[in-house]
Amino acid sequence: MRNERLSNEVGNIDTGLLPDFCDVRVIFMLVLVVQLLAMVLAMAIPSTTEVFWDYLAFISMMMQWIALLNAAVLCMSRRHLNRLSGPATMVISFMIMMTVTLIFALALIELNLWMKLDQQTSPLGEHFLLRILMMAAAIYAVVLRYFYIQQQWKLNLRAQSKAEIQALKARIRPHFLFNSMNTIASLISFMPDKAEKAIEDLADLFRASLKEQNIHTLKDEIEITRSYLDIEKLRLGERLQIDWNVDNLLFDAEIPALSLQPLAENAIYHGIEPIPDGGKIRISAQRDGEHLKLEVSNPAPGATGSKRTSGNQMAQDNIKQRLRLAYGKDARFYINATKLDYTVTLEIPVTLL
Repeated sequence: MRNERLSNEVGNIDTGLLPDFCDVRVIFMLVLVVQLLAMVLAMAIPSTTEVFWDYLAFISMMMQWIALLNAAVLCMSRRHLNRLSGPATMVISFMIMMTVTLIFALALIELNLWMKLDQQTSPLGEHFLLRILMMAAAIYAVVLRYFYIQQQWKLNLRAQSKAEIQALKARIRPHFLFNSMNTIASLISFMPDKAEKAIEDLADLFRASLKEQNIHTLKDEIEITRSYLDIEKLRLGERLQIDWNVDNLLFDAEIPALSLQPLAENAIYHGIEPIPDGGKIRISAQRDGEHLKLEVSNPAPGATGSKRTSGNQMAQDNIKQRLRLAYGKDARFYINATKLDYTVTLEIPVTLL
């Protein structure tokens, strides 16, 4: 159930029609837009300079109260409304906002009667209720139409992101399979028992990597990476040394599937194999503030006089793309290459299950 939920989350994209009116940033933008609209409406009414400020004050007060009351109602009902289809959400939201506007307008009329203001001194004017409802209906229709277009864009983005993630994962699998099969083939003739064990590890590894989930836990990713490194350890023997530095408290943290294993594979191909005596791969997973910091480091072949093998950067490129799709600007991917070491670092927001 948990994995099913995670596999449906792509890029943290909120695909609901209504924005989160409980969010302070949304409220701020709402107040700003309403005030600008109030100024436009006040300027559209022919009046003297002195009367203009009276109109602006009244229109601003009225529109801000209506906007904030609507925001409060939609904030409380957003979760239920966003479960409906787009057209149903639009219709019900429109009815809610019109009802709030009607109640507020009637309250103003009652207040006007209570204060016994005549037509000349009252800011309401003639046909106030009809005018306010017609103006509100036009504004709400435009706003809901905008929300609907935004929702369709987010749905298309989620579908595109999911398709792109699946395509990127499909590119990783053949690349890994070929290397693993070569490893097993090299063991069959003189180490059949170990070759059999490697096939079992490979089966377990592919069973995990072929799951239809784009995000899993750090523990899952560590297990996949260990299975791969066990296979390579059979082939490389003492040439391959592995240093793990993983915070066990982060085992339940969410990370993109197949984010460490391809980097470990690159570290072996580009950092261990070119060196006759091999070397040590360091894999780290530590918390750095609000981020999970993942690092894979391998020795630089140039430091030993060996020639670094050229690569097409496929693993790094598709990890970058998946981080962009999943976290946007909240994630970082960078490389620190020195004469002694080559380190790839991923930083993603910490989300514990």
